[in-house]
Amino acid sequence: MKKLLQIIYISRSTFDSQEIVNKIEPNVARILAKSRVNNRKNGLVGVLYFGDGVFFQCLEGDEDAVNTLLSKLEADPRHKDIKVISKKYIDTLSFGEWAMKFAPLDEQIQRFLKENNFQTFDPYLFSGEMINKFLNLLFKAYDESSDSILPSKINDSTQAPLSKTAQRKANLALLFSGLALMVSIFTFFTTRNLI
Repeated sequence: MKKLLQIIYISRSTFDSQEIVNKIEPNVARILAKSRVNNRKNGLVGVLYFGDGVFFQCLEGDEDAVNTLLSKLEADPRHKDIKVISKKYIDTLSFGEWAMKFAPLDEQIQRFLKENNFQTFDPYLFSGEMINKFLNLLFKAYDESSDSILPSKINDSTQAPLSKTAQRKANLALLFSGLALMVSIFTFFTTRNLI
């Protein structure tokens, strides 16, 4: 039986931050989109937070897959000062439906930082208790990027969600197709004197 592993790592970005678009830095959006595709392929789940040039990421999955990804991250030129701050075996996946959840800066995270006397996000100074509290905040955070073109949940398609109007039209088309099929079947049976 394969073991499930959870790691939490932090790292500093090496890229120059750009203007935030839809609550996400564009470089991070590209990383997030690619990681969601790759994590699905490798059966990994987790959550990502990026603030003040620092990544905080929790990864969960098969031990070998997690360790392989960690090795790739350590060689990724977009990261420096990578530090694993938690590593433990788990029985179930905490982020089971999220290929990679993204948590933007919100009021709860700002409050958390303020309550712990942080002016900026610096998880290198977090205690073990703070790491657990912050991870819990991320677990509860709403991932607005899952509503955009960045599919996050495992059951999301790789396409952007349909608008309500488009969804209604698709449902009507499906309904009429079903009715047409029923009429065709009825006509077939009546012309063959099977009914």
